[in-house]
Amino acid sequence: MYKRIISRLDIKNGILVKGIGLEGLRNLGDPSSFSKKFYLDNIDEIHFQDVVASLYNRNILYKVIEKNCKIIFINLSVGGGIRTEKEIDNLLRLGADKVTINTAAIKNPKFLKNVVKIYGSSTINVAIETAKIGDKYEVLIETGREKTGINLFDWVDQVQDALVGEITVTDINFEGRNKGFNNELYKKLREKINVQFVAHGGAGKKEDVLELFKLSDVDAVSISSMFHYYYLEKNNNSELSGSNYFLQTFNKNDKIGFSISELKKFLNENGIKTRL
Repeated sequence: MYKRIISRLDIKNGILVKGIGLEGLRNLGDPSSFSKKFYLDNIDEIHFQDVVASLYNRNILYKVIEKNCKIIFINLSVGGGIRTEKEIDNLLRLGADKVTINTAAIKNPKFLKNVVKIYGSSTINVAIETAKIGDKYEVLIETGREKTGINLFDWVDQVQDALVGEITVTDINFEGRNKGFNNELYKKLREKINVQFVAHGGAGKKEDVLELFKLSDVDAVSISSMFHYYYLEKNNNSELSGSNYFLQTFNKNDKIGFSISELKKFLNENGIKTRL
């Protein structure tokens, strides 16, 4: 079975952003310019996440999705503030292959079961944001800003009972820190999760991704900053440089991160099968 490499693009007000622990967002540029580069370098899937839609009840990424469906031709998923069947209908009609639900599933589990029945398991992904509080992992919502009091492992059971096709788990304490994944957590979750399982949050080097696959056997990894910073070019984001210190000081000769193609090559050379 091939392992999938997913690029996650967090969007705020139509701009690609990246933070640490889902906070402290940094503007990076036009998401479509990045998604096209990822597509051309053989990414398996691209996920667009509106990081403020749920918090501020804003409309989701219709324009971004519509634009990208015309320039990229791979699996495309979208999340952030999805609350109704109508929103899912609109996204699928625009060309999205899959939708990701988080807050709405917590607040109304019946909604989750209903949309799985309507659109099918393969169309619905549940994103779970978690953090270790005390000695237990708790589920958080609203981009990690609100506690729910729900135990992570109990919620995984409920989500699987709804027959969703995929689950993505983000450990907020690891997200954006580029120090590796919480492999201990993902290994425990792998024992419970029987559907497609995606790990998000923590990649800092290619070896981190290799270790994740070998130790936890997740089905896919979702990567943000290590791809963003590698493909980022200051000249392509000049309209943002006046208000963004990072872009002003970014030197494309000092890129951090790694390309999609070199990550896949590295994984294949070390026994993890990916589509080259």
